[in-house]
Amino acid sequence: MELGSWELTEEFVQDYLGAVGDSLPLYTNHGLVPPVALAARALGSLLEHLELPPGAIHSLQDVAAIKPVAVGQAVTARASVGDPRHRGGMEFITAAVCVTDKTGTDVLSSKSTVLVVDPASQNSSETGGDNSSSENSRSKQEHSRSIDASKTLPVVAKTITQNQLNAYAEVSGDRNPLHLDAQFAATTQFGGIIAHGMLTLAFVSEMMASEFQRPWLESGALRVRFKGAAYVGDSVETNGRIEKEETRPSGNYLTCAVGVSGQSGQVLISGTATLLNALN
Repeated sequence: MELGSWELTEEFVQDYLGAVGDSLPLYTNHGLVPPVALAARALGSLLEHLELPPGAIHSLQDVAAIKPVAVGQAVTARASVGDPRHRGGMEFITAAVCVTDKTGTDVLSSKSTVLVVDPASQNSSETGGDNSSSENSRSKQEHSRSIDASKTLPVVAKTITQNQLNAYAEVSGDRNPLHLDAQFAATTQFGGIIAHGMLTLAFVSEMMASEFQRPWLESGALRVRFKGAAYVGDSVETNGRIEKEETRPSGNYLTCAVGVSGQSGQVLISGTATLLNALN
């Protein structure tokens, strides 16, 4: 499936950073596009092509930067969509996206899973998919640590606003009425408008960029599960810590546990971030 080609202009990058509230000078200093911004733009196009029913829920997301992408560069995105999987009243659809530059070289890979919920079986506890597998995965990570996990990452704190959701929908192309239409959102299991999953994931990327700078833009990867929803007016915070370090010829390969929590402590995002980086 061809998703389209885009020139990643300075205006696009600034609009994206404004929508997610990321004011780090890193991107301007290096002239590079945040990988999650590119993944968000590709996902917006993917959702348009899939023509999912209103209110489809983002469940899982992987993003991996393969090469740094410069501002002004033109890219092309393609997707392959797997056969739908069904469980109870839910249908899961997974799509893998590959983004290439004008030479055909891969610059970013992304994989998204969304679920379509049968209204008759809607339950607010099912927003994040199979949480038990996430817990098992986290337990395995905690037993495989090879370094002191006391190194925590800087907290990024945000408050969700409707203006922010409107701006994010415009720049990403993700116009799911669950994020924009109060009347429609009130009929869903959430009972009101919630933030885009990729918007809250941008806060994790900001945390990683703040700590690791350019190496995050060049080699960063995220693998997360969306486990809860952030509503308009909610205050949210990122959390992260270094869990493992492996020395390789190309540098130090780091694995971090990352997440986003709501104001009541509810886990909204849980997962891992990896990158190649030389620790100071």
